[in-house]
Amino acid sequence: MSHPFHRWVEAARPRAGVWRTLAGTALVIVAWVVLANVVAAVAVVSGLIEIGDLRAMVDEAPRELSHRDAAIVLGVGLATFVGLWVGVWGVLRVLHRRSFASLISFDGRFKSGQFLIGAGLAAAYLAVGMAMSSLSGGAPQRSGLPLETWLVALVPLVLLIAMQSVGEELLFRGYLVQQLAARVNTPLVWGLLPALAFGLAHVTNGREDPQFTAYYIFAAVMLGLVMTATVWRTGGISAAMGFHVFNNIGAMLVVGLGGGTPVSLFTLSYGDVVASAPTDLLVLGLLLAFVLSPYAPLPKGQALRMKDTRAAP
Repeated sequence: MSHPFHRWVEAARPRAGVWRTLAGTALVIVAWVVLANVVAAVAVVSGLIEIGDLRAMVDEAPRELSHRDAAIVLGVGLATFVGLWVGVWGVLRVLHRRSFASLISFDGRFKSGQFLIGAGLAAAYLAVGMAMSSLSGGAPQRSGLPLETWLVALVPLVLLIAMQSVGEELLFRGYLVQQLAARVNTPLVWGLLPALAFGLAHVTNGREDPQFTAYYIFAAVMLGLVMTATVWRTGGISAAMGFHVFNNIGAMLVVGLGGGTPVSLFTLSYGDVVASAPTDLLVLGLLLAFVLSPYAPLPKGQALRMKDTRAAP
């Protein structure tokens, strides 16, 4: 019970019934969908975006936008994730009768040092991936976005990316991992299932290319496992938050996918991403092994009981 992970899981044990976890997850998703529609409606009614921009954001239909409008559409899309914050907070308070802080870490405190370590791991992953992609001939290309225009939108978009990324961590690495680990010891349940759910939640990001969709889902699952490993090591989601926030900043604002009006400084074509997919997945596998190893700059992990299906002690 002395390990931070077990202390973190202990907070969920009093009300870890399967029905509560299923109901809680459903309620979080409902809150997310409802508030996402509210945010989108407010943005349209206020004139911040046009209804056509909203359809492009949901259906990914081609639409010519200025750099400013593209940044606003992205910002509105990121703001729709506020429902995850509200949903998780409400479920914890009403259904599980515990504090929001009990989800953050074993002692209820946000760990800024661990957040920075997670961000550093994401930075290393992105740097290695870009270096290997460049060596294989798929180097990112400079977008047509002027640097000064990019800088104007940088701060608000970074803040919105942080809100969106942390919101996903509250659900996938926080609520789901904590609730499942309170019932079952094996990481094949509390580690793998939330990562699979995280991957499947990104199925719509794959556009219409089946190869890219398969890669995107697999990569999201691997990223989910990496972030879950940091939770296992630290007994909280601060490091996972840092990893997710920095990874999404890099993927959205520094090197984004080509097509449409760019909001990133550099772009990669879908063909280059698919071509470098095996290399990227290999890098993610090595990163997962590193986070699980004693060499990662994180607290020492406890034994992973693969076959123990009893409720966590």
